[in-house]
Amino acid sequence: MTKDRLILVGGGDFGRELINWVNHAAATGCGRSFCGFLDKNSAALDKYSYRLTWLGTIEDFTPQADDLFVIGVADPAIKRKIVGKLKSNGARFASIIHPSAVVSENAVLGEGVVICPQAVISCDTYVGDFVAINCLSSIGHDARVGDFSTLSAHVDLTGFVQVGESTFFGTGAKVLPKVKIGNRVRIGAGATIMRSVPDDSVMYAMPAKRL
Repeated sequence: MTKDRLILVGGGDFGRELINWVNHAAATGCGRSFCGFLDKNSAALDKYSYRLTWLGTIEDFTPQADDLFVIGVADPAIKRKIVGKLKSNGARFASIIHPSAVVSENAVLGEGVVICPQAVISCDTYVGDFVAINCLSSIGHDARVGDFSTLSAHVDLTGFVQVGESTFFGTGAKVLPKVKIGNRVRIGAGATIMRSVPDDSVMYAMPAKRL
């Protein structure tokens, strides 16, 4: 059995979700729990019931040969910076795939991906490095998602959609078939994207109004 230590990077909201998903998977015999976490705030988890040991800050921590890191950060730009810093110190990264997720046998997954409960990754898809796919989100057949992108919960990327790097999808966003999304795009919660979107765009849906 491997003796690698699983270390969470980030004690914020998404990090706390990952603690739960990883613990649930470990309880079913799939993988192991985190041994500790890195965060600039040593007290990030103190007001919660989690009992993870604070191991230091990302800047000050020196990875050991038996350390495997999981990025518990949703913001693509911050995620990219963190990975760059840790990699410069020789860090290795683990992917987390919750046992309730459905991943096609011929989907290609990059390094350090996080796939949360009941997500679906369809056939002939490509998911880049350090992509996070939150609960109940789906990626349709032949779609591609670039490195460091994040899908919040209930996001639906349909067939042949192409997503660039470091793009963020808010909860419930939907992209119609064959649409291309550029790099560093932010898609607001509930937005439906019907046409291609250039790099560095911000797309959002109008808020609901009371009748």
